[in-house]
Amino acid sequence: MLYATRFRYSVRQIPNFVPLSTLPPSCSCSWTSLHFHSEPPSLREVDDAVDSFTRMLCMRRPPSIIQFTKILGSLAKTNHFPTAISLFQQLQARGIAPNLFTLNILINCCCGMGRITLALSTGQTSAAIQVLRKIPRHGIVPNVIMYSAIIDSLCKDTLVSDAFHLFSEMLAKGISPNVITYTTLIYGLCLAGQLKEAIYILNHMMRENTNPNVCTYSTLIDGFCKEGNIKDAKSVLAVMTKDCVKPDVVTYNSLIDGYCLVNEVNKAKFVFNTMAQRGVSLDVQSYNILINGFCKNKMVDDALSLFEEMRCNHLVPNTITFSILIDGLCKSGRISCASKLLVEMHDKGQLADIITYNSFLDALCKNHHVDKALVLFNMIKDQGIHPDICMYNILIDGLCKSGRLKNAREIFQDLSIEGYRPDVRTYTIMINGLCKEGLLHEAFAFLSKMEDNGCLPNAVTYEIIIRALFEKGENDNAEKLLREMISRGLLQG
Repeated sequence: MLYATRFRYSVRQIPNFVPLSTLPPSCSCSWTSLHFHSEPPSLREVDDAVDSFTRMLCMRRPPSIIQFTKILGSLAKTNHFPTAISLFQQLQARGIAPNLFTLNILINCCCGMGRITLALSTGQTSAAIQVLRKIPRHGIVPNVIMYSAIIDSLCKDTLVSDAFHLFSEMLAKGISPNVITYTTLIYGLCLAGQLKEAIYILNHMMRENTNPNVCTYSTLIDGFCKEGNIKDAKSVLAVMTKDCVKPDVVTYNSLIDGYCLVNEVNKAKFVFNTMAQRGVSLDVQSYNILINGFCKNKMVDDALSLFEEMRCNHLVPNTITFSILIDGLCKSGRISCASKLLVEMHDKGQLADIITYNSFLDALCKNHHVDKALVLFNMIKDQGIHPDICMYNILIDGLCKSGRLKNAREIFQDLSIEGYRPDVRTYTIMINGLCKEGLLHEAFAFLSKMEDNGCLPNAVTYEIIIRALFEKGENDNAEKLLREMISRGLLQG
């Protein structure tokens, strides 16, 4: 219980064990629904695996559990977790006892289900814990692999206190953690921003004679870099080097990203350039990070040069690479260049996503190409891509600023038709457009409408209307809204 006490975590009650048949619905699938959980290219393999499993299960004398476990393992490795869980349940119904490896696979599948269906992740991890509780009934003692898999899943769900609860339980049962267990805990703490505690775990594992590996150190370096704390990241790197653990591409990518985050792009470029000298090959992620750093610092030409270098080194740019560059070019006003890159992206088979289109649409609107923006918007919808609220806001804002209130109203109406709820920014954009055209009565109607729809105005919304009222000489109404702002805590009196 040392760790739970030290970090002052509120330990939550682990759910009581229930029979495996009561796993969450998404964990159990009938044979007819197997296809819907699988990736198209491997449907044949999944069907073959299920057929083989079924044939073995129907034998008068079924083969050993090892043969069943091999099939379950192959399904788990290809991320067909629901299928593996369903087959395990049939194995259990037939009365065939699992072995240690079968149960390891089952726990990994439950945890894996959580990573795939994020909305149900906590439920899936809970299912894994339930499996863990039932294991002793099979005469099998839970091992470090089982505990580590569940701790990993809890940490990825940012349920760090629950992870430490399970870790404490593991220690109490005399199960020694391994490097994976410790690395997982360090990752969870970094994810929660608890870097001091992560350092404590690093020191503790070393005292317990468990040597950190490249993944352990890289996880901690990445945690510090994401906080913009390059100094401590470099300290960890120094310890890593002293312990003769060679940094890999992930380690260096974290450092490059950290330097870019604190706008020290030249230092990021230095790390980038020295990677090859240290025998570490650059990957697409390395280029993407530095290209993004250049674009964020308005060094678009440097980003383009790096893009060309990347292709010369036979690395294939991905959607992220193109999206970063298009965004950088758009923000620097180089729309024609961004347009060519968008075409090239399409020709290379890299499909533009909503983020890419939002960048391009924003640039068109800000450079007064509203008609082109409308054409692009309709083209995006025709391609079957559903615009997000951000895209609607960009277009409505562009139309309002161009005095095209009629079009802006039409797009606003389109939001409801498409099933979107306007957010505070959407309403504020429309109110701003109406105020600039002197349509204060309609602006007030929008203010009432947004409140009726459960969307509360913010300080910016009020400020726009109040300024318009003062400019029109309606001082009493302006002061009334000011008092309302103060009463809502949006302005200090």
